[in-house]
Amino acid sequence: MSEDSFASAFYCTCADGYARMSREAQAVLADSVAQSQTTGGLFANIAGQPDLYYSFFGLLLAAVSGAKINLRACLNALTAIDFPTLPLVQAAAYLRALGLLRLLRRVPLSRRSQAVQTMALPGKRLLPSLQQRPAQDFPQHDPGSPYSLFLLQTLRRDCGLPALPVSLSAYRLPGGLYSNFRPATAYSVNATAAALWVLPAELRGETAAALQSRQRQDGSFAAAEGVPEGDLLSTATAGFSLRRCALPLHYPLADFLRGCFRDDALFAATPGSPSSDLEYTAYGLLAMGGLP
Repeated sequence: MSEDSFASAFYCTCADGYARMSREAQAVLADSVAQSQTTGGLFANIAGQPDLYYSFFGLLLAAVSGAKINLRACLNALTAIDFPTLPLVQAAAYLRALGLLRLLRRVPLSRRSQAVQTMALPGKRLLPSLQQRPAQDFPQHDPGSPYSLFLLQTLRRDCGLPALPVSLSAYRLPGGLYSNFRPATAYSVNATAAALWVLPAELRGETAAALQSRQRQDGSFAAAEGVPEGDLLSTATAGFSLRRCALPLHYPLADFLRGCFRDDALFAATPGSPSSDLEYTAYGLLAMGGLP
């Protein structure tokens, strides 16, 4: 994969985060991940139901932790899914889950961070169909939004295809932040972090600096302007995108991350959230892996 590979960077940063955990926490996390797999093969969401989107995170956590999961059952569950019916977010989760299954089945734990550097994501032949989906299959029902283009462009790169020429100018706010809506009136971390994966390197500077300035003194980032509390997903994705642009965080993350950590060695959305889940655990490891 190229240095622009999202899959490689995401996996390796999460693996680095896992390596920072104590041995005890690592063992508990692996057990929690294994217990999150349902009898049908997919992984459970926060409501305890089998969920394709959460299965991507479950497989990622299994790949970095060595959790003992039923790979055959998961593969059978994935191959039973009708890919053409999936909206873009679930379609991306499906392709990335297949890539992780390939990694889990073929590569020993100790070699996975190295293997993802060159392992292309499966699904190259399926990508053209994603770009032809109706608007309602895209986030915000908009194929041109930063988040929609982030999903498409990173999938193309990770499958070994070149990125397509696109423009995000309609979603850009004065100062460099981005919105997922037109006309752009209020920024979101989701849109701005996504833009930093879509924009060419020479156009990222102002946007990266503007995002960097939105960090709060407790270390967190809030999802959007006016949101009173920072959350782990926004914090991790902001930090991940800033790291790609070689910009450090202004404030330390350690206390915020400790506040989101739970007894099952999984992470919750915020320090005040009672329940942990697989998605926020992946983002917790992503944030930990970016610590200096």
